[in-house]
Order: sequence, then C-alpha cells, then structure tokens
Amino acid sequence: MATQKFDFSKFIASHVPPGTPQRPAGRAKYDFGTGFPDPDSFPWEGLHEALGRALKDKGRDLVLYPDPQGHPELRQFVADKLRRERGFAVSPDQVLITGGSGPAIALFVQLLTNPGDVLLTEDFTYVGTLGIMRNLRARIVGVTTDAEGMRPDALEQAIKDLARLDIKPRMVYTIPSFQNPLGTDMGIARRKAILAVAQRYGIPIYEDDAYEDLRFQGDRSPAIHSYDDSQMMLYSGTFSKILGPGMRLGFLTAPLDLLPRINTMYWGRPTSEFAVLAALYYLREHLDDHVSEISGILQGRKDTMRAAIGESMGASAVTSDPDGGLYLWVKFREGANVAALMEKARAKGVAYLPGPSFSPNGGGANCLRLCFGYENHQGIRDGIAALAEVFAQNGVLGK
Repeated sequence: MATQKFDFSKFIASHVPPGTPQRPAGRAKYDFGTGFPDPDSFPWEGLHEALGRALKDKGRDLVLYPDPQGHPELRQFVADKLRRERGFAVSPDQVLITGGSGPAIALFVQLLTNPGDVLLTEDFTYVGTLGIMRNLRARIVGVTTDAEGMRPDALEQAIKDLARLDIKPRMVYTIPSFQNPLGTDMGIARRKAILAVAQRYGIPIYEDDAYEDLRFQGDRSPAIHSYDDSQMMLYSGTFSKILGPGMRLGFLTAPLDLLPRINTMYWGRPTSEFAVLAALYYLREHLDDHVSEISGILQGRKDTMRAAIGESMGASAVTSDPDGGLYLWVKFREGANVAALMEKARAKGVAYLPGPSFSPNGGGANCLRLCFGYENHQGIRDGIAALAEVFAQNGVLGK
C-alpha cells in the first residue's frame, strides 16, 4: 500500500507552464481591477424569456452534440453583424464560436507560435494575451503607441530591427478600438497604415475587437479587416462585454483554409447551447437597444471616475479619456511605484491592476488600469477616495 502522496511533477509535460498564484478570496469592496460590465444592466429577464422561446423551438436538439464550430444560426448572426457594423464579409463557415475572447486569443497564438518566436503587441496590452503568449514561450516585443494606438512608423522600425537579427515576427497583435488598457482608438488612416506595414513585410495581423460595441462617443471606424485584400487578417470579438463574462460567448474569424486546423485545436470544447440559444434569441431582437443602454451607463461612469480622480488626486494623476470601452489608464510621476501598493490598496477595499501587468517588458510601475464598468457612481467616488488616501500616505501624490 502506498505510504506517500503520488508525485505528478515527474509526469507533467515539458510544455505546460507553471501555475499562476491564486487570486485573493472574494472580490474587493471597490473592484476596479477586473473588466466587469454593469450588473444592473444585465438583461436577465430578456435572456430568460429568450431562452424559453429557444427551448420550445430547439429543445429537442439539446440531446445532440453541438456543432463543433458553434451553432450555425449564431455563426450567421455574427457574419451578418460583422458585415453590417465592421465593414467586412465572411461566411458562417469562417466563424468559430468560442467561450469568450480568451479561447480565441489562445487559438490564434497557438496556431502561429513556436517557442522562441517573436510576437509584436502595443507597448502595453491585454494581460490575458501576454499570459497566453508567455505560456507558449514566445518573445514579446512592445511597439510604441500614441493617442491613436500602435504607431505605424514604430511598427516598421521594430520589424526592421528584428530583421537585422534575422528574425521575422509571427504576428502583429493589436486592439484598435478602445485598447485594453490604454483606451486608444485608431482612426481610419491609422488602421490602413498599420495594415500597409504588415502587408509590406508579410506579417499577419490579429485584430482583437473586443470593445468596439462599447462605443459611446464618435463614429465607428471600420475594422482593419475591412481594408485587407490579401486574406492576412485574423479577427475575434465577444459578447461578454455587452452581456456578461459569465455567458462565456465570443467568436473568431479566419481565412477558410485555416479553419480545419483551428477546429482541430478546439475539438471537444464547444460552448454551452443554453448560453448560445439565450444570446441568439435575445440579441436578434434587442442588440441595438441593449448596446445603446449600456453605452450610456458606461459613459456616465467614466465621467464620474475621471472627476473623482481629479478631485482626489489632482495633477498627480494623468488620466485617459476614452470614447468607449471599460477602462481608464492612469499615469503618475516617474519614479512613483503604484504597482508596489496593490496589497495596501486591497486592505482598504480597492482593487486595480498595475502597469507592469500589461507590459511585455515589465515597465509601467507608475501606471495603473481602472475599470469603471462595475461599480455604481457612489461606489466609484468612494473607491477612488480610498485609493487616493493610500497613494497620499505612500508618497505617490504631490511632488
């Protein structure tokens, strides 16, 4: 009889990354750290009614295994939405329904990346994408950004610098609309310029369009994908930001000849048909009205958070002013280290994410990202005041 606990460490495959530390138990009183949308706008009654209708129409099909690429009607809905709102045409056969954005990102990065390959991102980018890239042992190079996001000249220079080392990047990953965490939004000329650089050097672009639906000011710019005539674009979106992450619904599109490989990697992991049917039946009738409602809510909360930061932190905090999305990027003086104050802030009930979490090279200790989507107006004001108190006590505010 065995007397010692079995040691799995000798059997774990070499490509499996080490685990990440567990998050603190429960959420902070003022949770500005995670990209949650407004809970009061979650359309549970509409989804309940939509699911009831869907089950009457499709319930018998739930005894069958789902289509491995996703429900055909939802894929058609996505294709129609992209044609109408993002300016490019794909067939439903080019759409794969995923469990949110995360699986789509993982599939595309896995598709193109070998250990040691170089991937290009904005100089600060989505923490989840960085984690996936690092798990696949990629080398990540951040490209300088400005008020419109990734700079085309900096992208070209990064490619040239790597070419001198006989390195060709495997992908350009960009979030052109309300970039996470910076909040930047590419205009049409910028989108075309980024694509032109990538086409000139033959490097595919992965366009992560998770936040375009959350535009509450200004006109939509067509997706970068809409200008591509070379079929070099990979693209993903999500319903998590307009419904809720708990629905676990996103999608990706790719050139048709890549779908068999992508489907093979995603085999056996289709999304829940309950979530799919509820979302499909609800969004068919309520998409525009629901997006308009949540955009108005988010704009008001963004304004409240910016005002609260100005009142509590003054000129010590330089804050972004995005026209959409969920996040503010806040920068403090050089030498300030807000990354080191996370635990102290958490003890006061405030959660945020520090700049180094979003940096390929670990920079940005004087920066942080705040989500304005989840807390109500009073919660935002109280939470920012508590955070300002922590920062003032630790020398971040003032000279």
